[in-house]
Amino acid sequence: MSGLSPASKKAVIATLVISLVLLFASMTAPLLSYIGYAYPNDNPYLIVQIPAFVGMLVSFAVGPLAMKVNLKWLMVVSAVTAFIYFAIFALIGSNGPFIALVIGAGIVGVCQGAAMVLTSSIFGAYVTDPLQRANFVAISGALMNGGAAIVNVVGGIIAAGGTPAGSNWPMAYYLGILILPALVVYFIMMPMKPDAPGEVGGEGGPGGPPVATGFIPVRVFLIIGLGLIVTLGMAVFLLNVGMYIEGELGAGGLLLGLSGGPASSTDAGLANSLFTILGVVAGFSFPFVVKFLKAWIAPIGYFIGGLGLFVMVFMKTSIIGILAGACLCGLGFNIAMPFVMGQILALTPPRWVPVAMSINMGIMNLMFTFVPNIMGGLGGLFDGTIATQILIGGVFVMVAVVLAVFLFVFVKAPAAQED
Repeated sequence: MSGLSPASKKAVIATLVISLVLLFASMTAPLLSYIGYAYPNDNPYLIVQIPAFVGMLVSFAVGPLAMKVNLKWLMVVSAVTAFIYFAIFALIGSNGPFIALVIGAGIVGVCQGAAMVLTSSIFGAYVTDPLQRANFVAISGALMNGGAAIVNVVGGIIAAGGTPAGSNWPMAYYLGILILPALVVYFIMMPMKPDAPGEVGGEGGPGGPPVATGFIPVRVFLIIGLGLIVTLGMAVFLLNVGMYIEGELGAGGLLLGLSGGPASSTDAGLANSLFTILGVVAGFSFPFVVKFLKAWIAPIGYFIGGLGLFVMVFMKTSIIGILAGACLCGLGFNIAMPFVMGQILALTPPRWVPVAMSINMGIMNLMFTFVPNIMGGLGGLFDGTIATQILIGGVFVMVAVVLAVFLFVFVKAPAAQED
């Protein structure tokens, strides 16, 4: 954190601490079967679909809102919504009414939609050096993924207990108590505003990089469009890997699982976990890898992710091939993302950073919402299988590789805004 002012250091530390708990709500997806048994007459999928929909709306709205409301308070509200969600699920549990769980799921959608926009906007406001910004975005993402991985494992162990098995699932939501100490640390440490211009480490201070002015440049919108293409490819994997492993390959015995028999839900869960785990590895290794790859890190990361999708399609007789593909997807996508986010932060005038991040994350969430329709429709032009959808996704990502080389390597950003 060399070169940062005291206020900026506090902001960075506070944001990294709160990052640990912002993706805790991802624990719900692995517990859906248990919740479904508790509410046999209701649709448990609503409690993962509603947050995604609300998150999509919030991700578009939070950036413009951040131009009028302090970032500190917006983050506090976001973290509080996550705590409320955990409290509702813990206290209501299997006793209903189910609509209360749906309302709680809608509330946590605020945190899901705002988390990445707010963390990136804080780094954009308090850190002037573009490379440092990208590093902190990477570390923050790694901490989010790491926190999610830990709470998923611990929550799954807690939920699996009881008689019948899985009846303890409400107890897993008491893990939400961990949000409170992170929130207290954040509230105490996070300053209300950055240092004044001209102070050490302050925006536009002596020796710092020139600050972009004006509106969001066209180059940023091109970068966001590039991310849209990549998100289509990655989303088709993340949303369909379970059905691909269990239904399309495992059910017919075409895919050999780790247990020696047909692939199961356990193998599908492992594939999703590996994506997250490799995301943690990519996030923490980004500050070191980017020093060697520089602007090539985005196209190389996209290439690794696209290669992972092809591996999943063509190495499908053993779960090992699918898991290897999941690892490549997680590593490639998560090592490219911080650089791309850092570029958006570096090129966008400080005043418009929250809006730019809102547009970026909003479009990504939009793609996750509608990728079943888009990729399902494209796959339907051929044989309609999930394998074909993943293959089309891989082609999309490889197209993005070519565009990334052109956009990040061959066409340089304006000199005043380079790293």
